[in-house]
Amino acid sequence: MKTLRIHSLSCGLAASLLAVGAAAQTEPPAAMPDASAPSHDCPALMQQAEMTFERGHQAAAAKRWKEALPILREAGSAFLTVAASCPAVAAQANRQGDRATAELKLAEAASAHQSECLPRLDKALDLDLRAAAARGEKGDPALIERVLAEAEHTWREAAELCQPPHREKAEKSLAATIRARTANAELLSSGPACDLAWKNAGALGDYARAAWKEKRWDDAAMLYGKAVLAWEGAADKCAGSRQQQATRKVEQTQIDAHNAEHCGPLWDRATDHTQLLRTAGAAVSATDKDVLSVKAEVSWRDAVVQCRGNPQSLARSNADAIARERGTPLPPQALAQYGSGKAPPAAIVVPPPVVASVPAAGGAAAATAALLPVATRVAAPALAEPAGRVAAPVGAAPAADVVLVAGDTTYRGAFKLAASGAVSGSGSVEWTNGERYVGTLVDGRKHGKGRFEWVGGQWYEGDWADDQAVGYGVIRFAGGNRYEGAVRDGEPNGRGTQIFPSGDRYTGDFVRGVFHGQGSYAWKSGNRYDGAWNMGRKHGHGRLVWASGEGWEGEFQNDQQTDKGKDIAAAR
Repeated sequence: MKTLRIHSLSCGLAASLLAVGAAAQTEPPAAMPDASAPSHDCPALMQQAEMTFERGHQAAAAKRWKEALPILREAGSAFLTVAASCPAVAAQANRQGDRATAELKLAEAASAHQSECLPRLDKALDLDLRAAAARGEKGDPALIERVLAEAEHTWREAAELCQPPHREKAEKSLAATIRARTANAELLSSGPACDLAWKNAGALGDYARAAWKEKRWDDAAMLYGKAVLAWEGAADKCAGSRQQQATRKVEQTQIDAHNAEHCGPLWDRATDHTQLLRTAGAAVSATDKDVLSVKAEVSWRDAVVQCRGNPQSLARSNADAIARERGTPLPPQALAQYGSGKAPPAAIVVPPPVVASVPAAGGAAAATAALLPVATRVAAPALAEPAGRVAAPVGAAPAADVVLVAGDTTYRGAFKLAASGAVSGSGSVEWTNGERYVGTLVDGRKHGKGRFEWVGGQWYEGDWADDQAVGYGVIRFAGGNRYEGAVRDGEPNGRGTQIFPSGDRYTGDFVRGVFHGQGSYAWKSGNRYDGAWNMGRKHGHGRLVWASGEGWEGEFQNDQQTDKGKDIAAAR
């Protein structure tokens, strides 16, 4: 007797077989059928099953999942019936049954993705968009908290229901939403007086920037001056990280107010002289063109003396570029003859520029030409709009062996320029947007040890590899959190410790900047949790002990205790 291989399909197919078996028991046993004279039309049954399968396959190919699922189940049941009833074609029916089963599983997964995963991804993205819009409009932190809480819940559902690669994307978005919610929690804790002062200071800053864009320098200086007072008030009324941010904004706004009063008019004057130099053309004699060049350079030197922050660096770059282009030094009386005659404010200290020499010819000369500022090729740019606080220096930079200027980037230190134009060495790298890096470069990329500072106040100091923050390092976030440990792609990833402005501390595993794995969280109040974490929440086996010494140990789920645990009595 041939042994027939019967495949298990879905629960519905199994139930159908049980029903068939029960019906068969009510009939008297029949004699064993003769293989040479089958009681069923096996070719017709096989053909019908294959036609059903083809209809299901076509529906699945068209992504009509609800239509495909019952048809594929019917096809699998039909192949099972053929395999049981027709020994001659049982092997072929089993193979087709395998195909139907595989197609059914794919259709079920796709249907679940369409009905369970995608709606949650769409909803979570919509909530994130609403929260981002509310934050951009400086909306109510309580309303933003409700939206972010719902977004976090939806991202968690998506991470559980979606399949790769959507699951990984949902987990990464969840981590970002958790960070946004943590930052918003600080706004909630500051109180209405802080919120009002913060909004007023921000509004004054917006008005000042609008005047800056329109080059209404008197109005901009006045508004920035009032914004300084407003940010000082916010620093008095706020606490924690918001107080620190307000203090940094006071420093930056003072620089912007100074530049609006002293730097802006000189910048316009230098820009006009540079424009005349660029448009002079062949109609102007070489002597007159030299005079225009001297006037433009002197105007930029005036701006270097009066400006602060990024505009000062840009003005120096433009002056140096015009000097290189002319090829001769300034005449002895040029500053007195063409300069503004204004004395620099007492608070400004102007370091003498050190500029890399340009080789006379060859490939190195062409490479160095790529490092000249854009002012050597086009008209002088407009005065850069304020772009946030300039990061404070982290200490004395290496000896300024050379200064290389490449567009909006300035290299100061022991750097060398390769024939390819890539810069290597150690020192400081400064960008006109206020960002700064102090450390080593290899072929123009951060590699080795170094510290990078962002305009918003965040910084990272530690290991770099091929321009990526990876390895071991320290991160100081703009909100005041401080992390030390393993880093990947500039985020906490691996084992590390994070300390919060409130005094709380977490030591354990991180994934994409979020608690995930095993770790301990100690509250400033004295409470402590040791155990498993899942995407920023207590999840799995853990032990929670309060400051009183009492506690609870058992299974946690989504930050909540379950009924699987026991109380812990305080030690006596």
